[in-house]
Amino acid sequence: MAASKSRLGYRDDKLFKQYGISGNEIERITAGIHKALDGCCLTREELASKLARQIKLNPKTRRVLVSGWGSLLQPAALQGVLCFGPSQGPKVTFVRADQWLGKGVDPRENSEEALKTLLRRFLAAYGPITYQEFGHWWGGQPQMAQELMSSISEELDQVEFEGHRAWVRKADAEQILRTPLTQSIRLLPSWDCYVMFYHPRGFFVPGNFRPRVFRQLQGNAPVLLLDGAVAGVWERRQKGRQIELRVEPFVRLNLSDQNRVNEEAIGLGEFLGAPVEVTFTKVASPQ
Repeated sequence: MAASKSRLGYRDDKLFKQYGISGNEIERITAGIHKALDGCCLTREELASKLARQIKLNPKTRRVLVSGWGSLLQPAALQGVLCFGPSQGPKVTFVRADQWLGKGVDPRENSEEALKTLLRRFLAAYGPITYQEFGHWWGGQPQMAQELMSSISEELDQVEFEGHRAWVRKADAEQILRTPLTQSIRLLPSWDCYVMFYHPRGFFVPGNFRPRVFRQLQGNAPVLLLDGAVAGVWERRQKGRQIELRVEPFVRLNLSDQNRVNEEAIGLGEFLGAPVEVTFTKVASPQ
């Protein structure tokens, strides 16, 4: 949470450019959210209505507040004012973070130190990386990411990855070199963080198939991963008491690959509580 506070200025700039909402208005809205959610669990519409009664909101600002994007809620979330509560059917709800979690954000927490901790954890999970990749994941702040990586440069080793310079933690370098190459197949769902934030995407999915994976309003399509890269997309449908899983590969899958997809689908069926039947289409044509 302390690291999130570093994004406030960047977020305020975006809100002003997109909607003409000033920093002072954002501060009023954030303070109003803190008061409106005191002891409450509210839907987006309920929160907007309560805010409109507490502080004067012009019609445009209110429309932005109730939109599904939640742009005006993000500054409050970044400051630890609100978080998601239990859903009410298809509707999300919001609660005061300090009341829901039982503790608030300590104002003495240092954002820069928190960011360094976050970067170290990102390197441990996703390394080798470049500063552009971390900046992309953290919300489009490449200069900040470059300065942050420079501040912990003594902890990093430079390596070559797919013909490009990248960095890993020194603490992880030996283990990475010792790790044997393995083959893997995974079925990842929409909105999976590995798929959404993989960067640069040219390593991940061929450019002519990219529109099939990254959809503007629907999030990423569910993908078939072959050794960490996209090898197709899939969809599921309820078919009586079982689930039909339709796989559309981007590359030709041999019998061994298909068997491993079927094994992966068994785990998906156990999670969903129904048997899964897998079908494969012909290899997709690029767009």
